[in-house]
Amino acid sequence: INLDRQSERWEQYQKEARFQKVIGNKTLLDYSIRISAIDGKNLDLETLDLDKTSKTYNLNDQYFVDPDPRLLSIIRKKNITVDLSKEEIAVALSHLKTWKKIVEENIPYALILEDDVFFEGDFALKINELWQDLSTKTECAPFFDILYLSYKKVEQGAEVEYVSRNLFRPIRGLWWLSGYVLSNSGARKLLKELPINSPVDLWLNLKFKKLEVLASNDSIIFQREDLKSDNNYSILPVLSQIGIQSDKTHLILEQIKGRNPIFVLNYNDYRCEIIGKLISILGYRCCINYINKFSPVIDKFVINDEPLLFDAYSGFEIIANNYKKLNLLYPEAVFILITDQINSESNGKEYLLLRQYFSKQQDKFLEISIDEITDWKPLCNFLNCKIPSFKFPNLNNYPVKITDYNFADSSIKKFNLRNTHKLEHDVHPWIVPPENCESFGIKLDAYRDVSFVGIHKEIIEDSFNELNDSDWMLLENSFPSNLAFFKKSNFQLIKNNGFQLVVERAKYQDKEYTSASIVTKMSHLYGRYEVIMKPVKCEGIISAFFLHRNDPWQEIDFEFLGNDTTKALINVYYNPGAEGIKHNYGNRGTPILIDLDFDASVDFHEYAIEWEPHEIRWYIDKKIVHVRTEWEPTPIPDMSMQFFINTWPSRAFDLVGNVDNSKLPQNCHIKTIKLYKWDNSNSMNEFSLVENLVNDE
Repeated sequence: INLDRQSERWEQYQKEARFQKVIGNKTLLDYSIRISAIDGKNLDLETLDLDKTSKTYNLNDQYFVDPDPRLLSIIRKKNITVDLSKEEIAVALSHLKTWKKIVEENIPYALILEDDVFFEGDFALKINELWQDLSTKTECAPFFDILYLSYKKVEQGAEVEYVSRNLFRPIRGLWWLSGYVLSNSGARKLLKELPINSPVDLWLNLKFKKLEVLASNDSIIFQREDLKSDNNYSILPVLSQIGIQSDKTHLILEQIKGRNPIFVLNYNDYRCEIIGKLISILGYRCCINYINKFSPVIDKFVINDEPLLFDAYSGFEIIANNYKKLNLLYPEAVFILITDQINSESNGKEYLLLRQYFSKQQDKFLEISIDEITDWKPLCNFLNCKIPSFKFPNLNNYPVKITDYNFADSSIKKFNLRNTHKLEHDVHPWIVPPENCESFGIKLDAYRDVSFVGIHKEIIEDSFNELNDSDWMLLENSFPSNLAFFKKSNFQLIKNNGFQLVVERAKYQDKEYTSASIVTKMSHLYGRYEVIMKPVKCEGIISAFFLHRNDPWQEIDFEFLGNDTTKALINVYYNPGAEGIKHNYGNRGTPILIDLDFDASVDFHEYAIEWEPHEIRWYIDKKIVHVRTEWEPTPIPDMSMQFFINTWPSRAFDLVGNVDNSKLPQNCHIKTIKLYKWDNSNSMNEFSLVENLVNDE
């Protein structure tokens, strides 16, 4: 099964198939018939034949195949329908096309392959062993409807029955349709079960009870990971919202981007930041040269011909001046010129030479005006990547950072940071793995420069003699990893001494516990956030203050784990985006444990987060304990967020332990909260833009 526009995949398959001997001098290629796949890009959903496939499916079907308990919390609350992507419908129709061919031409058995497969050297030997095993069970030809040779079992809940040394019978829990043998009887049965009303690999699981299905004990056909996939999986946004990462997620995210690397041939201009952000939203890990942070190391990499590992680079003088060299070093590279910058005669001459150089390679060169671009088409068509389903951002309200802060010597100070323990995190396109940071040009030293820019102006100081309804909201909700339901009654004011958040064992709705959460009504873009508090010391309980937003998900955390209150957990979540873009690539954080040198539950201490465009700093009793700058190991969150304080029993038992019910209720005590806005009005009116965005929010 191969798309007409992906001839290189067909060529790759032919190379693979030539190595697989079948009989005599014939190979698998001699027996291969190319099926022209249905192209999702050209699919018209309005004229879709609903007798063959539907447009939606139910989340319950996903749970049947992959029974992850985290799905239960939302399945119980409401009936969720998921829209199939055009690509998923096209894949189903392509397989359906092969099934019809088997019936119409009365083919007894067919090995059906998608074009991203590869075979190990002993594939022919293994499949012959399987076939012999099948033949011994009947006196005539092997009887089955479907024989899976390529599959991925779900992480939990796959049900199988082993029938021989080589074979098992799946009950449910197999993903993929990369390689399977379909008999004539199986094809006829599948055609009677139409329509295909979910992703086709999921749908087949729902039909296992009506079919004779077998699978090789080990997957003997594999999927290539070096080919870009056009598929768009409808379930991923649903899973990411509730904290479930599909095993396909990373592969899909890596494949979502188009041509790369990308080199933006401008520097020291806020337009480089805008184009860099747009590229990031399209799925590229983009290095933007904020405050010239990366200049020294990228200069060295380019001069010494060392590999550049980010997908895209924007705002670097060394790259703008070495486009000829980079074009030779990276044959697949593409180059973008922001035409707004042609504002002098000398620049005009430089860019004339640049255009002349690329005149015979126009497919590698794009001129783009930030002032004139209004949709995704120019970028996406040039980069050969999918046009997003979400709208193009309003660039007039884009929260740009400033690339050329003028740091005074007095604004940069060195600090020896606290001991930290990096916790394991999932792979994510906007996380540089700590072990790879140096290869990307990032040095994670304990003795660090910290750059103070602008000032922080106090906007709220609250000791909570009463609850100020104009500033604060009490939440009444929960989330999947929270074992409690937040209730207003669990927030309790303490006369002249702040408030407490109470965790109780009290069943409410589908939760076994209740607790409390308080949040600002206003969203904030950069500032300082101080809390004087005493967290809960009890296994299973997390006490936290943090900044957070949804769609795109961004977050900055300061948390205390009840099983060890001599440490604090700090965390950053990042997704690229802009206001109005309801899109997440996932919600993977980068947690770090910090040694406190005291037990936080014994007495009150002041804790703080300082968030600026170039840097995040965490404080304990006015002393900096940790700092993150750009790509250490994520970009700095750059969108307005609300400020939260809450206490809750967590489902993350391996991190915080199991709740000890005998020690409940527990109280997290907060004395004072101070919030400050960041003011950098001396830097190109940056703060006026920030203030406008916050007010709009």
